[in-house]
Order: sequence, then structure tokens, then C-alpha cells
Amino acid sequence: MRRSFPLIALGAILFSVPVTAQNTDIESLSGLQFNFANPGARSLGMGGAFLGLADDASAVEANPAGLTILRKPEVSLELRNFLTTQTLATSGTFNENLQRTDFTSFSKRADVSFASFVYPIRNFAFAVYYHEPLNNEAAGAVQAIRNPFTGQILTDIPNFFFARDLKKAVTAQQCLDIQNKDPNDLFSCVEFQVDPYLTAVQVTQRTWGLAGAWKLKNLSIGASARFQQFHEVAATSRTDPFGNPKALVVQATGIVDSQGALQLKDQNKLTFTAGFKWEATEKFSVGGVYKKGARYVTPTFAETVSNNFNFQKLADTTFHIPDIAGVGISVRPIPVLTFNVDAVHVKYSNMVDNFVSINGEVRALSHPYSANDVTELHAGGEYFFSTKIPLAIRAGYWRDPAHATKFVGPQNDPQFIGDAILFPGDKAQNHRSIGAGLAWPRFQIDAAYETSPKYKVGSLSMVTRF
Repeated sequence: MRRSFPLIALGAILFSVPVTAQNTDIESLSGLQFNFANPGARSLGMGGAFLGLADDASAVEANPAGLTILRKPEVSLELRNFLTTQTLATSGTFNENLQRTDFTSFSKRADVSFASFVYPIRNFAFAVYYHEPLNNEAAGAVQAIRNPFTGQILTDIPNFFFARDLKKAVTAQQCLDIQNKDPNDLFSCVEFQVDPYLTAVQVTQRTWGLAGAWKLKNLSIGASARFQQFHEVAATSRTDPFGNPKALVVQATGIVDSQGALQLKDQNKLTFTAGFKWEATEKFSVGGVYKKGARYVTPTFAETVSNNFNFQKLADTTFHIPDIAGVGISVRPIPVLTFNVDAVHVKYSNMVDNFVSINGEVRALSHPYSANDVTELHAGGEYFFSTKIPLAIRAGYWRDPAHATKFVGPQNDPQFIGDAILFPGDKAQNHRSIGAGLAWPRFQIDAAYETSPKYKVGSLSMVTRF
């Protein structure tokens, strides 16, 4: 016997409530890919390993202490184009044959993701810059796929089976066996199904920064003050199995006016980056950085047919960018060859700070979601060919440990299984990159490409010195 189960994931509307990045359980925020890579094609080509080197203008964000190595004023510009993949459970049966589908989004053009102006004065260096660390747009749908001629369901939406006496989810065959034992007991084992939905997200963070660095003998220290602007809209529109609208839930940077209309308004925060660089010799240097993540107020709202589609504020949820700390070394065994290794700790647990579920039963649990803090390992190298126009080739690798928000509450109750479907966690990803560059006395151009199962990015950087 099938029953629609509206209280899983987003079906419930009567409650008080990214992402945290996911700190409310809206489908479009589940499995959303975030990339906190350093700016610049040169860094990207070396797998993001740059903290111990930090010898160009992108250091304003990567490690501002590295700015002291620059001897001439310079202007830099970077264009990035990316592709991200988000995975949602789209069909099948929970704990038996659940199928997941990738939804891919990409930038429609090569956006200016970084620009800076650096002015060195003796042992000091100052800079102004722009950086766009986040720019995600994605959309997906979970609905039954039918034969256009017969109406027969070809691919059904996710479902699961719950045995009353066992008080847990079972497989379809187990459920059938339980029902056959007592055909007159209609509720001995019941099939639950996710309501069909459409979901979409747009999230952008832009940074305008001021940076400064000072060098004393072999040690440099630097810091950046960052004015960060954040925009987010994450929404899910849910229907009943017959396509009739049931509810719309939105997490956004905005407010609801007196008429019940949702007014979008960007959030602004001030944060900082601080770093050091120690050049032990001309062949060896060590660098480190700390980046404070901003916390944005992104309330959750809902509208239903019953209230004439006027939005109501459900809760003051937040979007907390993870804090980041890292240390790296750079080794130059010969003048034309450089190796870099970084260890970067990302506090992804910030993403479940004050996580508020829209499911009342889940909300009553103690810490039902978790996100692992991880340490990324980055390694890369650069080799210069002594040609008329010096040519550099680069390659890099880094490992991104599993860190996606995961439901860790009990799965022995139908009220919780929907959240387990929506937030299953993820797997570690390996990123590989290649790059190349040409350097003239006053101009440099670099290109790089990085690939991984869920995130691919291409970059083109230009620097001019005067």
C-alpha cells in the first residue's frame, strides 16, 4: 500500500525553522559543490599549492605575506570558467536500489574572478583587489518519468518501505513478505514516497579587499581586510503525485515585506586574512595563512496554497563560510624548477552550525547532521624552459576528503529516512591540474585547467608590470 509521505525533507510546512553553507535541508543545497581555491591560473596549475611560494599578485588572497617579494607595481586579471556537478536521489528504493542523478551547471561565460593592483615600497607592499570565490547556479527535478503515449511510469520517484512492528525501513521484498503474513492488516508494512519537486539554487560571494605586507630580513607578515558581499536564493517547489502545487520553501538573503512579498537583499560582512612567509634560503621557504569565514543571515521562508502564496518567515537560518588555515613549503632545487606542498585545514563543521531542519521530528533530535573538518593536501610543481620567451609548464594534484553535510540521526523511523536520502554524505575526490605560462619582462600570461569528478575549472590570468 502506497502513501505519500510529505514530512520528509521539504514536505512539512508547519514548523519553526547551506548550506551553511547548508544549514537548512532544502534539496538544492544538498551536495552543492564549494571550491575555496586560491585565485590565479598559476596557482591552479600547481594544484593550488602556493602558500610557501606566494610570489605574485594572487598572494593578496592566498597568502598576503608573499606580496613583499614583488619589486614593481603590477596589475593582474583572471578569467575563470567552471562546471560543477550536484547529485540528488531521483528514483529507486531507499536501502535497496536508490538511484542518484548528477545535475550539472556551468558558468555561461568566462567571468572576471580576480583582479588586483599591487604597489611595493621598499620593505612594504600594498594592494587593492577583487575576488569572486563563490559563483554557483544549479537546478534539478525529481519526478516520475512516464511513457508519453500510455502514461505508464517508466522511472518512479524515490520511495521506501517501513515495517510497523520492526520500527525500521525494510526492502520491497521484505515488506511484501510482511504483508503476506496478514493480508488483513493494511498497515503492517507501508510504502512511503517522496513528493515530486523542482529545486534550484544561486549563490554568489564577492570580495573587495585591501592588503598590506611588511618584510623584516627573511620574515614577511601580511594581512587583508575583506569586504564581502553575499547573495543566495535556494528554493524547492513541491507538488503532490498528481502535479498539484503543495508548497514552496526558500532560503535567501532577503526579507518579507508587510504584503508577504519576498524582497531579496544582499548581505555584507567584513572578514580578514593573515599570513606569514619565511624565506630560509633562496631555495626554501615556508608560508602559512588563516582566513576567517563570514557568517551571513539567510532566513528561510515558505508559502503555501492555503495562505494565498504569501511568504512567511520560518526561521533566521545562517550561511557560514568555513574558516580556513593552511601551511605550505616551497623548494627550488635548481633555478628553473620549483616544488610546492600545502596542507590546508577547512572547517566544514561551520556548515552545520545552528543547522535548522524544516522537519519537526528531525529538529527535535540532538545534532542530527554533521560535516567533517578536513585537511586537504596540495602538491604541484613548475618548470621554466630557458627559451627566448621563457615558457613555464605546471602540474598539480590535491585530495579533497569527504566533507558534505550528512544526516547522522536514526534511520528507524519514516520521519527521518527522507533526510537520510537527501543528505547521504559524499566521497573523497582527487583533483588534477595542468598549466602553462609565458613571461615577458613586463607582461605574463598563464592558463590552467583542473579536473575532478564533481568540479572542473579553466583559468586564464594576465599580469602587467610597470
